[in-house]
Amino acid sequence: MDSTKAIRWFGPILLVVAIAMAIAILVSAVVQSRLMSVEPELPQHIAAQAGTIEHPPIVVTIEPARIEVIGKRRSSVFETLADWLPRRGDAS
Repeated sequence: MDSTKAIRWFGPILLVVAIAMAIAILVSAVVQSRLMSVEPELPQHIAAQAGTIEHPPIVVTIEPARIEVIGKRRSSVFETLADWLPRRGDAS
């Protein structure tokens, strides 16, 4: 392909890609916001006989899980290079 033809096609292709990425980002944002607003449906089974209920209903709340990560921070590239290099006073 000639360089002038390539330059002529570059702009429209770049515009189409930018529009497609914007649409994808907007769709994912809308879907995520709708998923966050929907409350999970928990099946409730209540068995009672005609008359009075013997025990009062039990209220159950579901709290989000708390996750604690215990670990070591990954060393930087400079620290890794410094570990590979011989230090002064090392007999090697």
